[in-house]
Amino acid sequence: MILEANTRYWDKNRAPRLRRIVFENARSQKEAVDLVKSGEGRVDVVTDLSPLETLRVAESPFAMVVKKRGTPASVFGRFNMLKAGSPWTDVRLRQAANLAINRADLIQYGANGNGLIIPALVPGIRDPGIVPYPFDAGRARKLLGEAGHPNGLSITLIAPQDLQAQATVVGKMLDQAGFKTMLQTLDATSYSQKTLLSHLDQPAEKQTWDIALTTSFNALNFPLYDLYHWYAIDGPEDWVTEQPELRRLYDETLGTVDHAKQQDLLRRMERHTHEQAYFLFLYNPVRLHAVNRGVKYVPYAGWTRLAETSVTDQHWSVRRSDGKK
Repeated sequence: MILEANTRYWDKNRAPRLRRIVFENARSQKEAVDLVKSGEGRVDVVTDLSPLETLRVAESPFAMVVKKRGTPASVFGRFNMLKAGSPWTDVRLRQAANLAINRADLIQYGANGNGLIIPALVPGIRDPGIVPYPFDAGRARKLLGEAGHPNGLSITLIAPQDLQAQATVVGKMLDQAGFKTMLQTLDATSYSQKTLLSHLDQPAEKQTWDIALTTSFNALNFPLYDLYHWYAIDGPEDWVTEQPELRRLYDETLGTVDHAKQQDLLRRMERHTHEQAYFLFLYNPVRLHAVNRGVKYVPYAGWTRLAETSVTDQHWSVRRSDGKK
């Protein structure tokens, strides 16, 4: 897709800073990253860079890493409460899994430090009444025993390929707290066939996985829909058997148009979700981009926008082959 600048745009303060933008969606992520860091003129910006690629991009003479904090995204785990005889309907077991995770180490080793700890599901919610689950492997083992598994519990952890590093770290942490984890990394299609209720390869009650790691992007900036409906209240990836209180709060929030009251209700939903440990709460990822060094790239927390992006006079598109401008 090629976008040509409208040089006659009426608002001169928002005049285009680029003559042409070419979007290429046919290349694989790996190919695009290889091109942006190994030369000029093929790829200038790659969005959603993997944390594992940041060092290699930063070492390139042609590219740099641009970061954006405060993104409306969450990395978390979903407990399979729908499979036949699921042990995850016991809140003690869900709490044990949350206590097993050292989130600071997960961010450091699984995401190269590119993440912020969040106490529940929604990033950016400020509530002093909610604090992240502490790392306490001893208490996790105690809860595991109280839930009927004094000798540990064998579980299957699944993750898409882009969360393989994080899943490996999470699996090791769960093992240290008394779980016996088998990790399966799946391609996008196979992962959807295990988690997307409309595309399952077998009925939900026959799905054998226990925890599914997920990245959710709150694209509409409306977590009541993007997160709570989608993953907990009758949504296409709802594996939660929730308490009536969550649905009551959800319905009340939906019926509220006053923003301040809606935010207060959302905080109450977060507190309840945290107490019930409906999810394996992990972190809010920092959004990463690989960018040509001649591009002045201005990242957004949400959708990719190029309104403020421009190029320097050293960019390949404006620099003459003899080095003169």
